[in-house]
Formats: sequence, structure tokens, C-alpha cells
Amino acid sequence: MERPAFRKPKLHFDTADHPSHVTFDDGKAQRRNVPWSHYVETRWDYGEPDVLKVEIGDWQVVIRGHNLAPLFLAIEEHALARLRAQPDLEQDREHEADTFAVEIRFVKPPAVDAATKRRGQIEFDLGR
Repeated sequence: MERPAFRKPKLHFDTADHPSHVTFDDGKAQRRNVPWSHYVETRWDYGEPDVLKVEIGDWQVVIRGHNLAPLFLAIEEHALARLRAQPDLEQDREHEADTFAVEIRFVKPPAVDAATKRRGQIEFDLGR
């Protein structure tokens, strides 16, 4: 019986010190480059441990992947420079410890009426 070779997990994304932009590549049809200055938030729901939802610019970037904690940290620190979907890694046991995106989708968030919702503010009805 052959022993598995232990190796350091690989991060299948690029980081840089204070990049001004981040590029998301779905590996199929589109590559988008968005300035970090347009970053709003990243959501990582406990019920979906293999999905990150990044709101940046006019897009919600939905990233489905494997071992996403290092990727979340790179986004949190605004250090992510490039991420490309690599679905072929999902079936290869050699990459079980690695961090990678399997699928990247670009979704337009629903339009929000600016008069009824302001980011970062909660409005209370004070009965005026």
C-alpha cells in the first residue's frame, strides 16, 4: 500500500500587497476586474460552507469552492488580486487540502430604492 505524500496545502489564487483591483475569472466566459474601492461586503453563511458571496461594484460574485477560509481571509484583508475557477481540481484527491474555486458566477444584485434604504443606516419610524 502506497503512503500518501504530505505536502503544504496550495492556495489557488493570487494575492498582493494592497492591490488596487481584483480579478475574478469564471474559467468559461468572463473575467472581471473590479477596483477594491467598490468593495461592499463578503458573506459566508454557516449553512453554505462552500459558497462565498462578494458584493463589489455593480456585481455580486458568487464563489463556490473548497476550503474557503484562506480565500475569505485574503478578501477580508483586501489582498486578493486574482481568482480563477478550476472545476477540475474538485475531483482530484491530491487537492483535498488546497483552497480553490470550483465555480464563479456574476450576478446583478436586485435594484434597491435609494429613498427607502440607505447603506449603513437604520431608519426608525418615530411616529412623526
